[in-house]
Amino acid sequence: MTKTPSEKRKATVPFSAAALLTLVAFIAVMLSVVKAPIVVVMMFSWLVMIPFAMYLGYNLDEMETSALDLIRPAAGVMALMIAVGGMVSIWLSAGTVPSMIYWGLKIISPGAFLLVAFLITSVVALPTGTSWGTVATVGVAMMGVGLGLGLPAGIVAGAIISGAYFGNGFSPVSDAPLMISSVINVKIWDHVRFLSHTSGIAWVLSALLYGVIGLRYSGAAVDLAGIREIMDTLDSLFQISVVTLIPMVVVLGMMIAKFSAFWSILVGSVVGVLVSVFYQGFGLTEVFTYINKGFSLECENALVTSLLNRGGFASMYELVAIIIGSLGVGGILKGTGMLDVLISSLSKSVKTIRSLTVTTVIASVITTSMVGTYYFCMTFVGTLMPPLYKKAGYKPENPGRIINDIANCLVVFLPWNAGALYMSAQLGVPIREFVPYIFFNIILFAVNILFGFFGIDAKKYTPEEMEQFAGEEAAAESGV
Repeated sequence: MTKTPSEKRKATVPFSAAALLTLVAFIAVMLSVVKAPIVVVMMFSWLVMIPFAMYLGYNLDEMETSALDLIRPAAGVMALMIAVGGMVSIWLSAGTVPSMIYWGLKIISPGAFLLVAFLITSVVALPTGTSWGTVATVGVAMMGVGLGLGLPAGIVAGAIISGAYFGNGFSPVSDAPLMISSVINVKIWDHVRFLSHTSGIAWVLSALLYGVIGLRYSGAAVDLAGIREIMDTLDSLFQISVVTLIPMVVVLGMMIAKFSAFWSILVGSVVGVLVSVFYQGFGLTEVFTYINKGFSLECENALVTSLLNRGGFASMYELVAIIIGSLGVGGILKGTGMLDVLISSLSKSVKTIRSLTVTTVIASVITTSMVGTYYFCMTFVGTLMPPLYKKAGYKPENPGRIINDIANCLVVFLPWNAGALYMSAQLGVPIREFVPYIFFNIILFAVNILFGFFGIDAKKYTPEEMEQFAGEEAAAESGV
């Protein structure tokens, strides 16, 4: 027999905290000890909540409903993610990304190598949205050039990683911005525009630092044969010209004209298909296969092959599954009242923009450090903090930016994190050597704290909106 609402137990703060700690412990053990894929862990996390929810009087059907209630609003974002995966493969087959890489490598100068390495990895990471793919390809090439110049391995790796993580945390096609924007229910381009204020400052300051430090190596000579080989390979595979930028121009133009990201990407993708077929010479069936499964092209240069073979609808399926699993857990916590109890408890002491910022930063650092991946941080902290900001009159974009930037920046500093280990393995540099030179991540971390602590660039609700919220809460409490 289904229990009536009156038979439900009210979650307490200690009980809710115990449930949350159990969830965190489960995820941490599964990821670090069992080495289970994050997508499997997040889906099975629903089961961890069952005994806690049943103790409060909720049955399985009610838990499923609560999970789905939080997942449904994110359906549009998940559709956008799949569209983005297709767009990436189209930008590759149309020559858009290859042209950007080609022009980036062409401007390389031994006198400003660190700056150029930072710029190139930034340019490559933006349209692809991947720090790992960027480092594994042009990053490895830049590393060889830097060592040939006689530069310290640590600072070369730092410049490469900085540019890669700029794209990973700021690109609208990257999993980090897509993930957090879906959790806080903010349109991806609104989220990215808000990110640009902090990321832009950190990027410019990083570029200045790499430029100034790099001047001391201006007299060095280097063999650029490896870079030339990549450029020649790209030139042989694609027609490199401004024509390849048309799909990108269409997408950006529609965004500026206030069309939705979803329709802008679909229309831009159609234009990309035309460029791929009529300019690059790919077959129509071939291009449609790329859209589904990802771009695939074999060549003698292994680095180029590794960089180009990515994208497609299929590349986003796992991320969508992770979001479904993560939001489902959040839905159960919220539907059973456990999340509301924690929020209510925190709201009594966390009321100012300073205390909200400090709480968000600490929560982001702890959850990212404990679990070793930013997915759980973005789900939990992204679900917990916006209601607290709302009570204080601040929009969800504020915690969204902090969570996005802090979690994205932090992972590469954690020796037990796969991201840091991957960067070290790909570039052949110990983690301790490149950590002090990842200027972008360090500066972005500091800028977020300063912005939040002093209320700089904070987005607030209008008095009218706050009155409306108060009325809605009063109606909900009275049962109207």
